[in-house]
Amino acid sequence: MNEAIQQIVERVWTEHLGIPPEWSPEQTQTYFRTEATRLEERISQLQIDTQQSVIGRWREAHEGRDPDYLTQVGLINSAREQAEEIVLAQELYEQIPEEEDLLEPARGEWDEANWGHLPEGGEAWAVAARTNPDRWKTVFRSDPTEDVEAAIEAVWPQESLSFQVSMGLLWQARVEDGNPVPAVAAPPRTQPRARRARAALIETMHRDVQAYLAQQATAGR
Repeated sequence: MNEAIQQIVERVWTEHLGIPPEWSPEQTQTYFRTEATRLEERISQLQIDTQQSVIGRWREAHEGRDPDYLTQVGLINSAREQAEEIVLAQELYEQIPEEEDLLEPARGEWDEANWGHLPEGGEAWAVAARTNPDRWKTVFRSDPTEDVEAAIEAVWPQESLSFQVSMGLLWQARVEDGNPVPAVAAPPRTQPRARRARAALIETMHRDVQAYLAQQATAGR
């Protein structure tokens, strides 16, 4: 059994969920061990799929070559971290009551020149288009900065190039509008609420981009 996972289980239940008062110390410890074992099994199963995807993406980016030993170890560790974060968010952190202000808006300055040439007179439709939160799907979108592109690669390394390109457009729009974006690195395990909030935001943005790509694929048929 992974002791680190059990420590997370104990911390979340002790500090955030509350241990049922009728449980004896022995019952509590048995539950912690059983739950940690269950989560570890789920993480290991998910890691296999994630690992294959991460290594496959690396091969695609390097002309089909296999990674050397140290690179492969790093990719495997990355897959493990992703699997652990996903499972803990879904199976454990989701049980923690929500709190406000868990994610600070990530604000960024931008230049209107990014929008390109607008019709003379600044027609109302053009003004509305460039403030539309869904503009990342339109010609009024902004190209993502290098920092945004690096963040996308770090958060979604296993996803396709088309996904990462679309996610970059969405991420850039959210930054311009002062809306929250996921932290590149997961918060420490001692901050389960922040980890849950990050995972929820990642899931929401992932779902938005997947829906957009599916729509594009249908329209192109």
